[in-house]
Amino acid sequence: MNAWNDVRSAKEDANICIQRNIYTHDDNIVGVEDCLYLNVYTPSLPKNEHKTIEKNYPVMIWFHGGGWVTGAGHSQFYSPKFLLDHDVILVTVNFRLGPLGFLSTEDMISPGNQGMKDQSQSIRWVNENIAAFGGDRDRVTIFGESAGGASVHYHMMSPLSRGLIHRGISESGTALCPWVLTRPGLAVMQAKRLGEFLNCPTTNSLALVECLREKKAVEIIATDRKFQVFDYDPMIPFRPVIEPNHPGAFLNKEPAESIKNGDMADIPWMTGFNSHEGAIKVAGLYGLKNGKYVKQLNDQFMDLAPMTLMYEHTCPKNYLLDVSKKIRDFYLNDKQIDESTKFDVIDMYSDAWFNVGADMAIKDHLNIFSSPVFYYYFAYKGSASFSTIFGDSTRDYGVSHADELQYLFPVGEQLFKDTPLSKDDHKIIDIMTKLWFNFAKTGNPTPVVDEQLPIKWKPVRTNALEYLHIEYPQNISMSKYLLKERMDFWASIPHRAGVKMSKRTSSQIQDEL
Repeated sequence: MNAWNDVRSAKEDANICIQRNIYTHDDNIVGVEDCLYLNVYTPSLPKNEHKTIEKNYPVMIWFHGGGWVTGAGHSQFYSPKFLLDHDVILVTVNFRLGPLGFLSTEDMISPGNQGMKDQSQSIRWVNENIAAFGGDRDRVTIFGESAGGASVHYHMMSPLSRGLIHRGISESGTALCPWVLTRPGLAVMQAKRLGEFLNCPTTNSLALVECLREKKAVEIIATDRKFQVFDYDPMIPFRPVIEPNHPGAFLNKEPAESIKNGDMADIPWMTGFNSHEGAIKVAGLYGLKNGKYVKQLNDQFMDLAPMTLMYEHTCPKNYLLDVSKKIRDFYLNDKQIDESTKFDVIDMYSDAWFNVGADMAIKDHLNIFSSPVFYYYFAYKGSASFSTIFGDSTRDYGVSHADELQYLFPVGEQLFKDTPLSKDDHKIIDIMTKLWFNFAKTGNPTPVVDEQLPIKWKPVRTNALEYLHIEYPQNISMSKYLLKERMDFWASIPHRAGVKMSKRTSSQIQDEL
């Protein structure tokens, strides 16, 4: 993009970052390299250029999900239609994806986290410019889903974003989920594998990176399936990393250590997950390849579990077999993986990929920080579900990963055109957008109790982890001990005992478990 001198029309979406969607098993590679743009949506601004713009709207910056592999901030998907029923400014962001955004040689040749630094730059841009759009730079909420939710948690830790954000919302993703970080030593191995796939030298970082820079972006993205072993696992080969300690580092400490040491922004945080998160994986396992993946998982569980449930690089190797056996016994109890145990498999993936990471993070926040944490459990089964996108339109998978997006953004207009919103769907839209807006405006999702929100959403106060249970428009309630038996099970196994932290926190690993 060249510079311009006159007024530039910015009423259309820019191109998305180059990518291929592994979660929908898409064959097409789409997007371009010139993609670092953001969209700003405001309430009505005065047309008279001499009229003063009101400068007190709270600001919400959205980081999309997609495993740092796919997605974009474009209006076809993340339109302001629902959220701008409230007096808020919405900013949606593109950032580099896949190896273009997250390749790391674990040294200063390519330290990594390029995509996260794109996000940080968008936060800085908002801080410097949002007043011109009527926004309050001192009331900036960052929010996101899945990898976007984990990104929010990372920004709370990153020195690049410190002081520029005032609240965070992490939907179905925290910095303690097992898919959010490339463990030390693995990132450079993945970089070398990429080099091998593209016939680049791998003897040293400089030669590797110089060769990769000569390759076309589409060639680099097209290697994604060469990393896959079981369906699209191991998922997300290029992720955020702990960088060498240097002035521009986005992340240079173990996330669990940052939380336990209080080395992160102490700001109000909202987080939670959906009741059947694991449908993101299980819908494809059951819906594709005529059951091949289901049989493979059943027959080869002990071999596949560490990789597909993502404790392969955090559990000590001498515990892997025992942990895999305990997981199978706990969720399946000697039963086969088949149609009759589909929801047990969903629970297993839900906990391994999403729920345990939220549970651990909330407990740590409760013990360390003074700012409130608002915990939710989204169990509303609407007219449509993302499980149809993830691989199966014929079976019920419950309330899937990403299903809550339908009630914050009009994603159904693109994805579920043949399934109109129901009356209850519209009520949930009103409830969800009001909760999210209230939190962005005040730091409290229910500053007042009214007819639409007749219950006070209380922050987590005790280790019972009080949470808001959203089941129907007429059935929203406070509860506690969310999935306690399942969370206690994961706390009893050493699935993260191999996570290395500094000496001052190594004695606390058992607390983390």
